Amino acid sequence: MPAIELDEQTHGKVIFAARVMGCTPSEVVRQLVESWSTEKEEGGEDDDGRVYAVYRSERVEGLFNPATRTLAVTAGPCAGQVFPSPSAAAMAVIQAVNPGRTTPNANGWSFWRVTRTGEELKSLRRAGTRTM
Repeated sequence: MPAIELDEQTHGKVIFAARVMGCTPSEVVRQLVESWSTEKEEGGEDDDGRVYAVYRSERVEGLFNPATRTLAVTAGPCAGQVFPSPSAAAMAVIQAVNPGRTTPNANGWSFWRVTRTGEELKSLRRAGTRTM
């Protein structure tokens, strides 16, 4: 099997991502490579999946992967966590910012906004720029 050399810091990040995502380090690398090649092939745009949300004056940033439909929170409440859907990420952020809210249900496609355009994440589905 071919091998790839990584510096210690990058190796640590891949191992951490694998733990968070519940997969192997090889799967993390495979998904990363697929997400970049899929974005370029499908959309043809210079879009890196950056999204953000503002809830109760708290800004949260993340990366949406259109190939897997996962959302990784990169800054703000829940930073470092990867969620299986935009809605799961939105609910976790709401719960973290407002723990007193008894029902943190949210539609992630409306909660998150595309950083590049400011439009709701669901605009990517409407525009047909990604296979969702």
